[in-house]
Amino acid sequence: MKLRSITVFLILIIATSCNEKTALEKILNCSNSFSISKTKEIKDIKKNFKIHAPTNWKTELYYDEFQSAVFTADTTKQLTETFILDTTWKNGELILDTAFEEKIKSNPELIIISSQFENIHDKPAYWHHSKGMKNNFEYHLLDVYIKTSIDSYILISTQVYGKENINKRFCESIQLIKTLEII
Repeated sequence: MKLRSITVFLILIIATSCNEKTALEKILNCSNSFSISKTKEIKDIKKNFKIHAPTNWKTELYYDEFQSAVFTADTTKQLTETFILDTTWKNGELILDTAFEEKIKSNPELIIISSQFENIHDKPAYWHHSKGMKNNFEYHLLDVYIKTSIDSYILISTQVYGKENINKRFCESIQLIKTLEII
């Protein structure tokens, strides 16, 4: 009887921790109803991370001496109905502190809507949601900085254009970001 109770308790802990929302998901009021079907695993060229994206999305890889990137987007939709996801591993030191946050907030081209330090994928991270204008379009930007080691980090940027369904598209993006696996 005791073993059965312990087993049920462990299953409940595992089930609830898998569905635990990040602070960002809570701020955006994301539901867990969005699911990604038919995805493909994409590894960056330098094999520092992998991420999943829908199979029908256009994906491009880029690398140079200091970084390795995966760009992906649904090119079957209008730009104002989808989002662009750019996941880049960068070689370089990232110090996540208030000075870093102030530098981000000092960009005159963007208006910061919300930002926060938190752990993502059990790593120190910082994210900010901001908005601005680009090519005569209003756009929203979600940048997530994840420190992966002393001298490297991952920057995930989601660009959402237009004025409609901003949070919904960010929530869809977060579902893809959750598939990130640091190698």
